[in-house]
Amino acid sequence: METYRILAQGQTVSNDTWATGLNNNDLIIGPSGAGKTRGYVLPNILQASESLIVTDTKGTLRQQAGAVLERNGYTVREIDLTDCLRSPCGYNPLRYVRYDEQRDRWNEQDIRTIAAAVVPVENHRDPFWEYAARMVLESLIGYVLECLPANEHTLISAAKLLAEMGGLFERLMLELAELDPDSFAVSRYKLYKSMSKAEKMYASVQGVLAEKLSGLTFDGVSALYNHPKQLDFVDAGWEKTAVFLHISDTDRSMDCLAALFYAQALQALCDFADLGPDNRLKVPVRLILDDFAAAADSCIPDFDKITSVIRSREISVSVILQSLSQLEASYGHARAMTIINNCDHLLYLGGQDVETARYISTKANKSINTVLNMPLDAAWLFTRGQEPKQVQKYDLSQHPRYHGLSHEREIAVSGKEHEPDWLPRLGE
Repeated sequence: METYRILAQGQTVSNDTWATGLNNNDLIIGPSGAGKTRGYVLPNILQASESLIVTDTKGTLRQQAGAVLERNGYTVREIDLTDCLRSPCGYNPLRYVRYDEQRDRWNEQDIRTIAAAVVPVENHRDPFWEYAARMVLESLIGYVLECLPANEHTLISAAKLLAEMGGLFERLMLELAELDPDSFAVSRYKLYKSMSKAEKMYASVQGVLAEKLSGLTFDGVSALYNHPKQLDFVDAGWEKTAVFLHISDTDRSMDCLAALFYAQALQALCDFADLGPDNRLKVPVRLILDDFAAAADSCIPDFDKITSVIRSREISVSVILQSLSQLEASYGHARAMTIINNCDHLLYLGGQDVETARYISTKANKSINTVLNMPLDAAWLFTRGQEPKQVQKYDLSQHPRYHGLSHEREIAVSGKEHEPDWLPRLGE
């Protein structure tokens, strides 16, 4: 059965990329209150027939739509990064480092992805310290995986080893180098040591890494790492699954763990798709990334690259921003433009950011004042290969499953469900 996404009032798009020739990546831009959640996120959660991984910044999306999804055959999961001790489901980043039995090695690229998310490059003019800290973290994670028992494979173990650098850890590295000269942990530590001749530099790198790990090693996160009910990203590509990642929109201390979560989800799903006979997931997966790039010092590693290769694997993303300048602050101009260009559908809901309005005015061939002063219920819709359209924002109350939203029951339409003529019928 052909399925559709809702972009605006009277505007739907087929999810069949093979028929449309377009990717299913959407870029949604609008400030707080512009209708990103009610006009795009909730309608497409209600509309979904694919698996979903959803950023839930206020913790309300699962409460509102979870029951609707379960009635339509979804397994619903939640990871709560605002209260890790009480999270319904666990997440341990080191669990997603692949082990190559033929080489008898842990996957080095997976380890480097974790280090890149935990230690993002903040000083683009002089990234030396971040890169040095990454090398140390790669060595620490490598040692944890290579030498410690499985129940200690967490970032907390890496932090404990960091505290022993210069003493016990140095001796452990020398010992491991004798036992296994080809150890990844040893190779990264030797590379770091070749750069850190000065004692001051050694202490500085250790301090940088200690600060980055401090938010990922407290009791709550330990409970998340060791939760008996661990999330498996592969499930989303096998059966209809909705995963809600509850993060705070005010406390940004867990942003790097959220970025790592998305990076590992995308990698795991791509790897799983590649195992299939046609290199496609059995069940397509969409990541709805609300509040994307809100923290300028945290970004999803290689997100600009991976968005260009996920279409054929039946993976798609909805990137939801307040402004383009927000995206550039996190990813830099070149990478931000790559992300934008990898989204074949752009929905602009208005706003006061002049740079964003200038970009939209160029695409729409309108004056910047026209864009900045457009009515509050209007939006601009851009689809690759089509003329720009000024459209009306979607009215959530018109969705046929609107009555199922938990906190909106009392104001749902009574009697026969209202289905506009333009909305494709949903398969139940």
